Amino acid sequence: MHYNYGKITVIGTGPGDADHLSKKALESIKEAEIVIGYSSYLKQIDSILNENQEKMPFNMKDEIKRCETAVKKSLEGKTVALVSGGDAGIYGMSGLLLEIIDKESLTGKVPVEFVPGIPAFCAVSAAAGAPITNDFCVISLSNLLTPWKDIEKRLRAAAAGDFVIIIYNPKSMKRKEELTMAKNILLENIEKDTPAVIAKAVTRPDEEIVITTLENIDKFDIVSMNTTIVIGNGNTYVNDLYMITRRGYGNKYDLSKNNIDKNIAEEN
Repeated sequence: MHYNYGKITVIGTGPGDADHLSKKALESIKEAEIVIGYSSYLKQIDSILNENQEKMPFNMKDEIKRCETAVKKSLEGKTVALVSGGDAGIYGMSGLLLEIIDKESLTGKVPVEFVPGIPAFCAVSAAAGAPITNDFCVISLSNLLTPWKDIEKRLRAAAAGDFVIIIYNPKSMKRKEELTMAKNILLENIEKDTPAVIAKAVTRPDEEIVITTLENIDKFDIVSMNTTIVIGNGNTYVNDLYMITRRGYGNKYDLSKNNIDKNIAEEN
C-alpha cells in the first residue's frame, strides 16, 4: 500500500557553527518545507533557512512535542527537517521520533532519514588536541531521565576501566552539586592531577576552552549545560599547546626524538 506521507529527515546540526554542517545536512535542511527544532538550534542555522520555509521553534523539554509535530506534519504530506544539536542519535531526537512512530503504528509508512552530525565531544577533542584516541565513554550528569544511582554506577565503572571520560550536561540552573559529586566518585579511582579539558560553546562566538585537572573541573564559572568536559586516562598528558592521550604507538615504535630525526634523514 502506498502512503502519501511527507518525509521526515532527522538532522544533526553539529556543535553550533554552520560551517560544521555536512553537505548532506545542508541540502536536507534547504529542501525541507518545515524546519522543527529547539529554538537555539534554529537560531544557529538561521543563515541557511529561507523565507519560504516554515520554522517551528520549541522550548527545551518540549522534545516529545517536537517529534509529535514532525509526525503530524508528515501525515499532512509535508517534507520535514527535525534538527538536533550535535548528532541526533546521541542524546538527540532520533530515538524518541522512532518510538513515537512505532507507538502510532507508522513504522515503514512514514519515510524517515537520518543525517549524522559532528558530536560535541568530537568538536571539543579537535579544539583541545587529541584527548580521545582510544577507548572512551560518554556520561550525562542530567538525572532528568536517568536516576542518579545509575549515573554513579556508570561513573565508577568508567573510572575503574581507565576510559577517557566525557561528561555531558555537567551543570544547570537546578543541578549545581552533581559535578562535584561526580568528581569525588571519579577521584576514588583516578589520580587528581589527570588532565581534563572544559569546553563551552565550541565553534560558536562565545567559545571558551580551559585545560585543567580532574581535581579542578568544578572550579570554573564556564561550566553549564553548554559545556562538555573531557577527562583523560592514565595515558593522557598535556604539553605547551595540546592535551594528548597516547594510544600505545610508543610501546611498538621508537618515538624518541633521535629516532625520529634518524628516520627523517633516511627518508631524505
